[in-house]
Amino acid sequence: MNSEEAPQPHAADEYEVDLEKSHDGPARAAARWAAALVNGFFGGAGSDAVGAAVVVHRIDNKAEVLRINAGSIEDAESMVAMVRSDLEELDHDEFLDRWGGRDGAEPAL
Repeated sequence: MNSEEAPQPHAADEYEVDLEKSHDGPARAAARWAAALVNGFFGGAGSDAVGAAVVVHRIDNKAEVLRINAGSIEDAESMVAMVRSDLEELDHDEFLDRWGGRDGAEPAL
């Protein structure tokens, strides 16, 4: 008898992560633009003008499982790398527990 266990599926088998524009309200968007203008005036890149969100979708039906609004593009890109790493290393339940995601579908086996 072979005592090897079947490999545990990873969350990356079910989910993908993307960088999207955040859904800011008008007041927050105006504040973000003002902060970016001030930042640009003092030599910054002004990349905070457009908010970014890290979004995890199911691969099979594109349902949104997790959305994290990040302050800037740079912050969001860093977070995408962390989420992508966890998708590769964790299983379905571990990933959802760690990131607080919600998925109404059963994990694919």
